[in-house]
Amino acid sequence: MSIPRQLFTGSPDGRVRWQPLGFAPPEIALALLVIALTAVLILTLAGWMRQRRGCDQYIRDLGDFSAVFQGYHRQHDSWPPSGSADVALPPALRRALQATNWFKGSPFGGKYAWVAPDPASAAGHGPGRWGGRGAITLGAFSPDPPLAMDQAALLYIDRQLDDGNLETGRFRTGFNGWPVFLVEAARQ
Repeated sequence: MSIPRQLFTGSPDGRVRWQPLGFAPPEIALALLVIALTAVLILTLAGWMRQRRGCDQYIRDLGDFSAVFQGYHRQHDSWPPSGSADVALPPALRRALQATNWFKGSPFGGKYAWVAPDPASAAGHGPGRWGGRGAITLGAFSPDPPLAMDQAALLYIDRQLDDGNLETGRFRTGFNGWPVFLVEAARQ
């Protein structure tokens, strides 16, 4: 029985040497490294895109909520009392919020809540908390879904809505670093 020729090659000194077919271990290692790095890059990019979609949805939701609260303010010439998904919100406001994602929660978990302006500012006795504006907050108290919003997401949202500073402007962080969006009365 003869051995196939392709497995053997001649050397300059006339000896026959065996040439393995396929890949050598360093080549296999390099190929696996390239595959692993590509997978990490794809997963990182997918996570970034998922977060960006969540941020964009959150921004749209804030616009929808703001319009509902401003509409309530225009109709009643006052802000609604503080509340979230419970019965603290007036029935007409709860119905208007049903057409939004208010009761569904944010793409980042947590629950939305409305915080009415300070009574002192509403009565004209000074700016009060947040300059007399109401606020849409997002928080996560047990048993709410945990809030998975990192600093990068908060800064991206702030740059889209506001001044890029999480300590000032209409979009900022409040208690526990959770986001707060200030709602102003719509101009008539």
